[in-house]
Amino acid sequence: MTPTVRTFRAPDPTSALAAVKAALGPEAVILATRTVDGGLFRRAEVEITAALEPAGAAPAARARRPAAAPPRPPPLPAAPAAPARPPDDPLQDELRRLRRSVEETRRALAAVTLEARAGRELQLPPAGADAYARLVGRGMEPALAEGLVRSALELGGADPGRAWRAVKDLLGERLVPCRAPWLHDGRRVIAAVGPTGVGKTTTLAKVAARALLETRKRVAFVTVDTYRLGGAEQLARYAGIMEVPVLVARDRGELGRALERLSDVDLVLLDTAGHASVEDVERQAALVRSVPRVQLHLTVSAAAGALELAAVADRYRALAPDRLVLTKLDEAAGPGSVLSAAVRVCRPIACVTNGQRVPEDVHALGGGELVDLVAGEDAP
Repeated sequence: MTPTVRTFRAPDPTSALAAVKAALGPEAVILATRTVDGGLFRRAEVEITAALEPAGAAPAARARRPAAAPPRPPPLPAAPAAPARPPDDPLQDELRRLRRSVEETRRALAAVTLEARAGRELQLPPAGADAYARLVGRGMEPALAEGLVRSALELGGADPGRAWRAVKDLLGERLVPCRAPWLHDGRRVIAAVGPTGVGKTTTLAKVAARALLETRKRVAFVTVDTYRLGGAEQLARYAGIMEVPVLVARDRGELGRALERLSDVDLVLLDTAGHASVEDVERQAALVRSVPRVQLHLTVSAAAGALELAAVADRYRALAPDRLVLTKLDEAAGPGSVLSAAVRVCRPIACVTNGQRVPEDVHALGGGELVDLVAGEDAP
């Protein structure tokens, strides 16, 4: 019988091995590995080609393996050390590289053992196991991936192609796009809220630049971030480059007066401080929600882990955000974290960022693009 040969892709070796083990089991044989360049919204991926021998072929294959070598005799006394090779010796460099590669593979195999066991315990049919392995390999929370796959199996049945199409249809229902924040009619006030370090200030600068370039509307910044060292100065630098106003507000009264001064501006972008406690977020909610018709954009990093994203969603629940902004896609271990954030917040995705360039690295994606970002474009 012909062995089953499959190809798997994932953001890193650990995730790729997890996908192999979940789909083919612990007896899978690795045939080849390579690095595949990513597209605009994805990093390079690791591709593993693996095979699973038919059940009847395994004993024969084992019989063909060479027997274990007899025990070695005790080592002889060490000879005098040879002169050290020059530090730029290519042979030594290659040996060091091979040692590092072996150690990384050993760690990856150790880390994947528990994940592979968990995948086997799900007892999914082959079509479901394949879809589950693909989603988890792309960074999605295992519990979320399992729920999607089980729902897809009810819709698509046991055929792998139909099951995967059902998975993508379900993803499309949960990944809701919306109009880009720099494209709007009339006056709008957008407040970026979220944890420290996710890129709120830089994202607002990108949105402002896109609005100036594409719509020629009047734009201004207001910051209430008086906690972070250099926060207002960073926004002021962007404002100076774009030649737009920037105002600082320390309380509700100053914020109201700042917005009155900017009443003739089409797009006001409000920068806020990141907070670590629910109490601080609730105080921030009282401040920003005092602005009439403000649109809150919860800004989260796609590079954050599943547990961190869950904590952020719970912490900012009091603000009742209107939109979700996903930053640092270029730093994310797997694009599946995008869905994790979207499902927890249950809000449309306004835009995503994938780099530091202003304004090039901000994008508003359509529904199909969001699904391809999370699940990949290729069918199983």
